[in-house]
Amino acid sequence: MAEPTPKPSRSYPEILQLNQELVRSLQGLSDEDEARKKELEQLKAAIDQAKAEIARLQEELRRSKEREAERQEELRQLEQERVDQLAALDAHLTAMHSAVERYLQQPRKAA
Repeated sequence: MAEPTPKPSRSYPEILQLNQELVRSLQGLSDEDEARKKELEQLKAAIDQAKAEIARLQEELRRSKEREAERQEELRQLEQERVDQLAALDAHLTAMHSAVERYLQQPRKAA
């Protein structure tokens, strides 16, 4: 069986340097983590704003559709009123025309 080879020991300055590099690396990772957390919060806030804007636009669209439906109904009613008025006018003119025709067909008395 082979004897385990002893690990070469590092000098104190080498260990100190490695420790400092590790601390710097950990600090960099920590800073990056904090930056990503802030970015995540900003994204969440942007998503919340976008959702609120979508809800506002959906409500605006719903109201717009309601107004459009009301206007269409109003227009339909106005068109029907116009048709009814024209029909009444046509009936009146037809009656007047008939009355004039009857009048003109009556024998005239000499004065």
